[in-house]
Amino acid sequence: MKRRKFIRSTAFGATFISNYGFLHASGNYINTDNLELFCPQTARDIPIIEEVDVLVAGGSAAGVQAAVSASLAGAKVFLICYDPYLGEDICGTYRFWNDVEDLSAPVAKKIFERKGILTPLEVKKLLDDELLENGVEYLYSSYITDLLFDEANKTAGVVIVNRSGRQAIKAKTIIDATPRASLVRMAGTQFTAYPSGKQEFQFIVVGNQPEKMAGLNSKKMLTPVLSGDKKYDAFEVSLEINMADDSYDSFAKAEQILRSAAWDPKQVDSGDVIFQVPPDNMHGTKRLKDDSINIHTVELDVFRPKKEERIYVLGGCADISRNAAKDLLKPANLIALGERIGKAASESAKSIAVLKEVKVPGNNQSNQIKGDVGEILENLRPNLNKGTIPSELDTLPILGNYDVVVIGGGTSGAPAGIGAARHGAKTLVIDYLHGLGGQGTMGLIGVYYHGYKKGFTAEIDKGVIDIGEGFEQKGNREDGWDKNWKMEWFRRQMLNAGGEIWFGCLACGAFVDGNQVKGVVVATPFGRGVVMAHTIIDSTGSADVAIAAGAPYKYTDGNHIAVQGAGLHFYQPDENYKNSDWTFMDDSDVLDVWRSFILAKDKYNDAYDVGKLLQTRERRRIIGDFEVSVLDIYNTRTYPDTISIHESSFDTHGFTVDPFFSLKPPEGASIKVLAYVPFRSLLPRNMEGIIVTGLGVSAHRDAMPVIRMQACIQNQGYAVGYSAALAAAGDFNIRKADIKKVQKYLVQIGNLEEEVLTHKDNYPLPDEKIIHAAETITNNFEGLEILLWHPKKAVPLLQDKFEKEQNSDDKFIYAYILGMMGISDGWKLLSEKIKTYNEWDDGWNYRGMGQFGLSMSLLDSYIIALGKTKEKEAIPVIAEISKKLKTESEFSHFRAVAVAMEEIGNVQGADVVYDLLQLPDVQGYATTTIEEAKKQVDNDPENTNNRNSSLKEIVLARSLFKCGDKNGLGEEILTKYSNDLRGHYYRHASAVLESKKMDVEMEKEKMR
Repeated sequence: MKRRKFIRSTAFGATFISNYGFLHASGNYINTDNLELFCPQTARDIPIIEEVDVLVAGGSAAGVQAAVSASLAGAKVFLICYDPYLGEDICGTYRFWNDVEDLSAPVAKKIFERKGILTPLEVKKLLDDELLENGVEYLYSSYITDLLFDEANKTAGVVIVNRSGRQAIKAKTIIDATPRASLVRMAGTQFTAYPSGKQEFQFIVVGNQPEKMAGLNSKKMLTPVLSGDKKYDAFEVSLEINMADDSYDSFAKAEQILRSAAWDPKQVDSGDVIFQVPPDNMHGTKRLKDDSINIHTVELDVFRPKKEERIYVLGGCADISRNAAKDLLKPANLIALGERIGKAASESAKSIAVLKEVKVPGNNQSNQIKGDVGEILENLRPNLNKGTIPSELDTLPILGNYDVVVIGGGTSGAPAGIGAARHGAKTLVIDYLHGLGGQGTMGLIGVYYHGYKKGFTAEIDKGVIDIGEGFEQKGNREDGWDKNWKMEWFRRQMLNAGGEIWFGCLACGAFVDGNQVKGVVVATPFGRGVVMAHTIIDSTGSADVAIAAGAPYKYTDGNHIAVQGAGLHFYQPDENYKNSDWTFMDDSDVLDVWRSFILAKDKYNDAYDVGKLLQTRERRRIIGDFEVSVLDIYNTRTYPDTISIHESSFDTHGFTVDPFFSLKPPEGASIKVLAYVPFRSLLPRNMEGIIVTGLGVSAHRDAMPVIRMQACIQNQGYAVGYSAALAAAGDFNIRKADIKKVQKYLVQIGNLEEEVLTHKDNYPLPDEKIIHAAETITNNFEGLEILLWHPKKAVPLLQDKFEKEQNSDDKFIYAYILGMMGISDGWKLLSEKIKTYNEWDDGWNYRGMGQFGLSMSLLDSYIIALGKTKEKEAIPVIAEISKKLKTESEFSHFRAVAVAMEEIGNVQGADVVYDLLQLPDVQGYATTTIEEAKKQVDNDPENTNNRNSSLKEIVLARSLFKCGDKNGLGEEILTKYSNDLRGHYYRHASAVLESKKMDVEMEKEKMR
């Protein structure tokens, strides 16, 4: 039998019977008629992103010290961090207090030789700087799923997974700095048995009242937590918890038990994870028999697994006594050991030849169920492409069976889990972070900005206040909330309803049989497996599971580079609202995530901490059974299957691309728009067993500002959870849910208005309304939303009006609208109008926060409309006005010229765009290294300068390339952006370049 790649803890109640394999799982989650079930995974190739001497698994401070020491010793090093920050052993557990005098290791000295209590940001930034300054590559938010083996069946690296997919890193030696030596377990090394029964765990809370912690042992930390002029006492609380086994499920339950026991309304912060000195240890090459440990003299063989000479263990699972392990796990001690192990690993790597014939060996278990694993297998950037390694036919263990599994416990996910569990479904909520509520809690958007606040949202708001038990709420605004109270309310409601929660767990694929999604592939800190479910609710906000399963989707591509602005906040412990918009972030791109977290710590280097959740407003969206458009919203489209009501202004956080807004821009912040969202738009096209909520639903990107408000999405999530419970109880696919039954319940609880029960689809409108709109359109574009909603009927009407209209102003309006619709009848009038401008009017520079109304000038709009007529005779007109642009001219002017020239698509336009790129300081804004990115950092939470510069350059380069290019400049610039750390620029530039390859291939095909 080949090496077992899943450690024991990935199967519920599993017991090792040898170095490899499982006996069988126990508990309620595995069918007792088939005690050991596995999901097949067909053979596939995994992209290689790096080849190194030393791979460090785990982002602890000790892991960082090991990586730095290995690098200083001449090794090429890569570190994988499971969290969105470094220092999990200090920041993750909140163990900022040092009780060790030995600070010999450089990293320990820098961290702990400071006066007063540390802040999380100080530790995280210091560790970032250590790796960057010493040339160590690293990634956040990535889990290790597999070990690589060479032709001699020796470890040769790892496979990691993150929201970008799975990637391979070849490595000669590995330092396993994970808390439970996960990689060593994957390698098949024997461990002592994890003792069943009561085990002690610790958890640190800040601001709580000790007298409220009944049943806990609590120890007040000597130094209070300081935040500005405020002080908060911190307590280490300990509790003995009955552990059935060492499965991930058991640890997840233990975390919830300890959180429930320790929480009270005064809490302002806490550790992300609970802490335990591992009661089990590996069988090492040697064993330390002493009950104490000298970090500087202990033989390193006790940290090397038996028969695994290429792996070192940097943690409490080493072959030492448990008392010695307790002493070792004090952060400063472990850091000192990291210095020694880093050097040793570097030396070991020198004796290993170039790795050849590396692969992920298969493990084809029996008792397989039908289906296959769907996942994303793409490289991170073109310049990181180092080939692929084969992954053989394989199997993944089934971790559990549920009626409903909710992936993502955020704004819609937490309510979805509660909705399902309350209505009898066996429900599991999985979230990568360690708190529920998403942007409203972890993301610190602790207020509603518009939204439909009735129904379940009203229950949430009342419950969050009630949970405070008379304490004053700490919300930053009158309509805000305390983030800790809201996280706790969600958590309690989920558990009280009988649901389960797994924190620190990443969805990384789907188990699919044809078009039926049967389960979700998850990466835990202990390994990878499959959670089976009747219905999967994808509340990741980016449709991660649906896309991995094969669902079609829309996102930044070659069509445009419009995207809502994003940010990452800083905060103090008791803050509940911090909004930001200073960059573009693709939170499904691990390189962009890495960049964003590094820059945020530079940007806010005096803060207490930075967030753990990126504040993104636009993400990947499925192509569903129905797509909500801007015109659906402006025409107040009604549906027979409405699932949620949405209210908001068009808070666009950037520029729009829908032609409607080019003619009639969104109104101001005070003007609310009502939108209904149908159940069909949550269902990925042609897929069964899965439904998507939140920002991942099927909608045009310009429609998202109205339907992304927290209050509305909370209601939507609860409605979907209820629907999923009905589907499970009736054993039917959620697509076949009795929508009228669902709606009646939602009306009963206030989620929907009663009138929704009688709604029918009001599209298309009667002909007389379209005709009337053509009559009124010259009155401030009255009825424009109707005409653009019915283009086939509207165009002939508008053309007729244009031909017959005698009033010059009205005639121009018809020409203008027709032009924006791609009809050339009035192109000459548009040309003449543009000629009347001797200078450019006031344009628009990129603005994120508070962006309402126009994102282009009137002249910009005329130029785009003229370009859409595709009349090449219009090029000289646009060329003439473009000559008046200067480097400092607004972005919207450059974009208008670029869009118009690309629409016309003539080589003459290339000269116009090329000349604009020759203006001083218009080129050179691609950011391909973290060093370049760090140079652009300032402390402005709403910075727009960098985005204006890059947007100006990339839209011109794209247009030049599409017009046929000149001197290869367009392709040269786009190639730089295709390696950009910023995910949206990378996606856009890569897609534009790829379109040329596709055109070439099509031409070759025609010639065959």
